[in-house]
Amino acid sequence: MVSKLHGPKYDLTEVKAAADQLNLEFRGRKVRDTTMTHCVVCKSEDIKCLTAVETLLYKGNELQIPLEYSVCNGCGREFVPKSQILSGEIAFRKAKKKIDGLLSSEEISQARAKLSISQEQASRVFGGGKNAFSKYERGEVSQSVAMDKLIRVCLKHHHVFRELALKAGVKLDSS
Repeated sequence: MVSKLHGPKYDLTEVKAAADQLNLEFRGRKVRDTTMTHCVVCKSEDIKCLTAVETLLYKGNELQIPLEYSVCNGCGREFVPKSQILSGEIAFRKAKKKIDGLLSSEEISQARAKLSISQEQASRVFGGGKNAFSKYERGEVSQSVAMDKLIRVCLKHHHVFRELALKAGVKLDSS
């Protein structure tokens, strides 16, 4: 459920136009720039970044999500560069994972380190695609409940992990 922002009001047309102008990678698009260094209206480079706290309802829980936005000190225009949109999405995903009882991005990284495998090897052993663990660890994507359970089982029962690695053709250190 999305609620109204307590801070500035965003014109979605402006947000989309700014994102398109930056030509960032998001769901398959290529990255060119992740920050806006000047106002597209008045060309001022005097931009400040502010944060508003948004309250969102998720599974009956109120989540306090920090959302960044930018304000041009030259003309007063408020806008949200793609980098700030992505940052807000990551913060929301992190809060949802906590409510859902899923491993955090940091915990996935720690689990992989404990298993002594690279991100690419983890993707081969557990599935999810070539870049899955990179995205999980950056918070760009949430792992499924099944993936979360599989990681936990492998941490607890190392013989299961070794068998999965063997079937995936991933060579493990003998330690």
